[in-house]
Amino acid sequence: MEKIWIPFVVFENTQDNEATIVSRNSEVTIYREGNFVRSPPEVLEERNIFDGNENKLEFQEVYTKTFKCEYQLQMYPFDTQICKVLLTVRGSEKSVMEITPDSILMEGETVLTQYILTYWKLDYVNSTLPEAGVSIMIVLKRRIMNEILTTYLPSVLILIIVYVTNYFKPFFFEAVVTVNLTSLLVLTTLFISVSDSLPPTAYVKLIDIWLIFSQVIPFFEVLLHTFMDSKRKDGQDREINHHGKMIKVGKKESTNNDSNVLFVREKSFLLKDGKIPKSIPFDPELIARNEKEELEARQKFYSKVDIDIYWIQFGEITGKLLLPLFIIIFTIVYWSFGLYHYFKEDYSFKI
Repeated sequence: MEKIWIPFVVFENTQDNEATIVSRNSEVTIYREGNFVRSPPEVLEERNIFDGNENKLEFQEVYTKTFKCEYQLQMYPFDTQICKVLLTVRGSEKSVMEITPDSILMEGETVLTQYILTYWKLDYVNSTLPEAGVSIMIVLKRRIMNEILTTYLPSVLILIIVYVTNYFKPFFFEAVVTVNLTSLLVLTTLFISVSDSLPPTAYVKLIDIWLIFSQVIPFFEVLLHTFMDSKRKDGQDREINHHGKMIKVGKKESTNNDSNVLFVREKSFLLKDGKIPKSIPFDPELIARNEKEELEARQKFYSKVDIDIYWIQFGEITGKLLLPLFIIIFTIVYWSFGLYHYFKEDYSFKI
């Protein structure tokens, strides 16, 4: 076997351009295809002598190689990757040898951990230039169910929670802002986690568009509810709760000496140390951190404010109708585009 000439075929897209070699695992089979002649009488052993150019030698070797494949992740996770195995001949041997594609057989599993092998083909690299070598083309379609369950489903549930905040009562303004900011923080953490799990790229991936869109919704909700709350003007004798202290805000000072009510003209009545000046009468029973009292104070607060009806209605229509309509349209366009790209059959590379 060591004296037999073995074609030197190069695996072009491996790390070090590895090539065929003869090893202990190599196997050479001789097929009897031509006629033979008997050995001459002077030869002690009787042999059948075959002419070498009439009988085929078949060389077999099993190779395990790692090939380089460039993945295009613009459509992730709806992407389909095409990988190739390139087999070429050294320049000095191209004049005497040509690689001819015959057949390819897939003996392993076609359903992998992250991909599904949907197509494979053995053909010339360039049909008009056979000496350029042959290539094995493998089409890998990504399995998207894991990404749906770990990324898309949580983000959709968070967006539903964000939308529900539009139906909170006005005196739950602080809760509305808190829920939206918390949702924004969770979506940002999810975005960073997904980005770190993927190869860094200079271009934007399809999943990045979805996660950035999801972040914009709670951010917009905070701006919307802040705008609506700014249109609620201070009314006369409006009760507010400030860190457990119930006060009334009015435009004029009251001459009522009733110690159960505290009147102030502006919000700068507290000193830096948080204490109320002794010159302002107050009832210790109004200073409380009870949640029930705080809720009642907020209810009274918003029941006595003057509101700009037009802008409040505009904000409610935007939050309850226009925003979900925008989300639904974007979702339909996004998933239609992604699933179309995922399920379409592109036969251009099969010709």
